[in-house]
Amino acid sequence: MVFLSRPRSQMSDSHHCEDKRRKLAPMTICITGAAGRIAYSLIQSLAKGDVFGHEQLLVLHLLDIEQSKEAMEGVAMEIEDMASHVVDKCVVTTSMKEAISGADVAVLIASVPHLPGMERKELLKANVRIFKETGETLERFGKRTIKVLVVANPSNTNALVCMNYAPSIPREQFTGLSMLDHNRTLAQLAPKIGATTDEVTNVVVWGNHSATMYPDISHAIVHRIDEVVRPAADLVYKEWARDTLIKSVRTRYAEIMQRRGMTTMSTGKAIADHLKYWTRGTPVGQFVSMAVPSNGAYGIAKGVFYSFPVQVNKHGDIKVVADLKVDEFSREMIDNSYIELQTEAKEALSIAEVL
Repeated sequence: MVFLSRPRSQMSDSHHCEDKRRKLAPMTICITGAAGRIAYSLIQSLAKGDVFGHEQLLVLHLLDIEQSKEAMEGVAMEIEDMASHVVDKCVVTTSMKEAISGADVAVLIASVPHLPGMERKELLKANVRIFKETGETLERFGKRTIKVLVVANPSNTNALVCMNYAPSIPREQFTGLSMLDHNRTLAQLAPKIGATTDEVTNVVVWGNHSATMYPDISHAIVHRIDEVVRPAADLVYKEWARDTLIKSVRTRYAEIMQRRGMTTMSTGKAIADHLKYWTRGTPVGQFVSMAVPSNGAYGIAKGVFYSFPVQVNKHGDIKVVADLKVDEFSREMIDNSYIELQTEAKEALSIAEVL
């Protein structure tokens, strides 16, 4: 079902922006789990032009299961009511083929949640099935240039499975979300040192999106106006950085779930940040955290989906920052998450082979 297909002239907020939009081909964004709360949060940022810019027209492909189709239609109607100047068309579908076809970006949010009484292996098997089928659909119907962001947990391993079943799409076109943990690290560090979050850069979240993730401020720097740039680690006690901060970031999800039962607003913001950096580039001299297939940096075997510090150029090419100094403590943290990911990946790929 198609919503919001209207003449471009009706979408202009100014002649200047309209002229720019005519020069840019519409970008098609596929969002799975589109009836859910995380997608709902993300779509608001997309429709306001906060992610891809105010000059970039968007075609949204919203995908969910048949039982959620009516809810998706409600989301599409709300998008219409936003009177967005960037959303050109919105397609609601329950067909993975239709959602993927023509997409420039795929945001994969849909997954099987951890239900009461469900064993970890059951959860892994259910999500491996989803991401194997998604990878196969990408292989058959996806553009070779599509950018794929996996949000659904376990995001690193789901991204690995999806990538393996879409071998014709370059590996560097697949990423997993670690920006949420990156933002959580910034949010804990900045007030601790009397800074705002936009004054702190170059924190890193290493590894798996799990209890072994390593939020690292060893390379973070503080840029205050009219002050000398300072290393953030010099402004906090080492014990805080190695104990309190790590524990806080690792357990933040559980703390929010206990109070509210969901983490949607911060996740939607993290997805928006990830997509913005991936398509528009990181600021010069700065890096952010993304889960990407390893190129062998920091002793992580090639192909393992691991969260690294990365820089992105204006063309959307991701490069792992491979020359950061790693002390003994960081080495242990990085290796612990790597070991967990190897085990998880081996189990998931074994399951995928027999599905």
